Amino acid sequence: MHPLSTASATSFLFTLLLFFHLTASCPWNKNFSCGNLTNITYPFTGGERPSNCGPPEFHLKCSKDLVTTLTANPLPYRVTQVNQTSHTLRLSLVGLCNDSQCIYPFNTTTFDDCLDSNHETLSLFCGCKNLRDSVIENTKFSCPGPGYSEEGFFKIGDPGPGPGPQCRTSFQVPFLRSRAPELQAKGSSLLVEVLKEGFDVSYSNFYSDDYQKCYKPSGGQSGFDGKPICICDDQICPGK
Repeated sequence: MHPLSTASATSFLFTLLLFFHLTASCPWNKNFSCGNLTNITYPFTGGERPSNCGPPEFHLKCSKDLVTTLTANPLPYRVTQVNQTSHTLRLSLVGLCNDSQCIYPFNTTTFDDCLDSNHETLSLFCGCKNLRDSVIENTKFSCPGPGYSEEGFFKIGDPGPGPGPQCRTSFQVPFLRSRAPELQAKGSSLLVEVLKEGFDVSYSNFYSDDYQKCYKPSGGQSGFDGKPICICDDQICPGK
């Protein structure tokens, strides 16, 4: 038996270490669980599922208070529901509202391409002057600032063209369409609850074709290491 040359041995060792990294660093049979969210699988990662178990866009974090968050566009969102059959998430902005009030202003939430069909747009206006009778009374709310409070109001739907009350800032955020009639009737007393409840978005895995190629022929599980990989019994599937 001929001994391996230094170059061959180095190459062999590198290949062995790479193989060990891909197969041993991801517990493929582990799911993400946090609070009410349990058994979340590929393409999501987080918790006991390290980052290389799925694409980076689907990384979830679990806080010590068992709150799940996802970062996108590039704001942190609280995840309260995950439906892996319909490929939908329910999100709400982290830190937007506490138990009694909401913090304004912040940037408009932009999920135009993936908002679920059951959403409605909520337009909020802050720092408004001389509202008086120019808007419906029950749509008015207080915009708290550091050491002061400003008057604001909300409108269901887009702001629309034309002149309106003079306000320092405005922004839009989606909310569940099913809550629109109640919000219209109860006004700002329901605003915090509706904003905390969040909105639904649809998600898609950019690598779904690779997942199907992995799962159907071999019964393997998909992983991710800069690109999709296919795992069979804790090993890279033959020919993958």
